[in-house]
Amino acid sequence: MVSDLPPNKHQEKSLRTRAQLLDAAIDSLAEVGYGGASIADITARAGVTRGAQLHHFHTRQELFAQTIGHLTERQRQALHRRLRTLPENSAAGAVLVELVTATFAGKLGRACVELYVGIANDRELRREMLRVQHDLTVELLDRCAELVGPEIPRARLDSAFWLTINLVRGATLDEMVGRDRARRKQVLADWTELADLALRRM
Repeated sequence: MVSDLPPNKHQEKSLRTRAQLLDAAIDSLAEVGYGGASIADITARAGVTRGAQLHHFHTRQELFAQTIGHLTERQRQALHRRLRTLPENSAAGAVLVELVTATFAGKLGRACVELYVGIANDRELRREMLRVQHDLTVELLDRCAELVGPEIPRARLDSAFWLTINLVRGATLDEMVGRDRARRKQVLADWTELADLALRRM
């Protein structure tokens, strides 16, 4: 059946359908995990037909290959939103925790962990995931450096930055296995204070 839509509208609809499928893949990864994120589940979440899904992605692997970049862009958008709302003169520790959490925690963080684990044995997808996530992480570190100021040595900032990323990812895993939310919140609050002390020590 030929679409009655003009070319530009047809393209808009196609791009919208593709974005819906990729957003649904992220939701599925975050909620049911890589193993449960089937084509059927993703298509149902997106609210599109099987035919529309096949038009964009013929296989599950192809869908997840495209999800890598889409997820990373969603994380970048989350970082930029938090940058716009971060209070001026935030303490250095708060800058690290707030920006890393915005980028690597919550639904996007869970989806990222699931995708990392799910594609770990696929060399091509793993290489692409590492590449785009590296670029995102470099951007995140640069934004942190701009906000905390030049008075904090870069080597010290780098160390605190990676400790923060590892802690947030650990907290995400803790969340995924259903551990206590209040405990995670307290750990992040404690680390915010400790990171600030470590960064600003004389």
